[in-house]
Amino acid sequence: MDLSLSLLVIRFAAGMLLMGHGAQKLVGVGGGPGLQTWTANVEKMGFRPGALWGAASVAAEFIGGIALAVGFFTPFVAALLVGQLFVAIVKVHWAKGLWVQGGGYEYPFLLAIIAAAVGLGGPGRYSVDAALGWDLVSGVFFVPFAALAILVNALMIRAAPVGAAPRRDEQQPASTGRRAA
Repeated sequence: MDLSLSLLVIRFAAGMLLMGHGAQKLVGVGGGPGLQTWTANVEKMGFRPGALWGAASVAAEFIGGIALAVGFFTPFVAALLVGQLFVAIVKVHWAKGLWVQGGGYEYPFLLAIIAAAVGLGGPGRYSVDAALGWDLVSGVFFVPFAALAILVNALMIRAAPVGAAPRRDEQQPASTGRRAA
């Protein structure tokens, strides 16, 4: 197996998981909150206007997950996802510790590491970027994009009033008893 095939498997798996996570927030797939509840949760975290930042976070995960999976606009998408996951880690998971069983940041941290690795190293030969001849410059563009994404998100977090992270029971639609992962 060559490295590009390994990158395809990693990119596709992480991208589809991120897309699914975005779908939970967008339309309530898998017991997720749906856009209306997600937007309210974003407001509770202190981000204003909630509709703008809620839609931005959903788009980052849903569209960004698809783009990562197929290796399209890789340096930009990987940086966007690193920024999105940085916010999730800091605002929702950090205070709960590392391990996911307690709501910690283990899972978004791993996804951020995967996005960063793909952004730095490029999407590999089996990607849309490679078909377009864009795959050889991924790291050159990823580093400034990721630095900008983290800086902007850190400033947003700092400017947001201290809001409580949404509880798990606030993140699921009232009509189902299932929990989002």
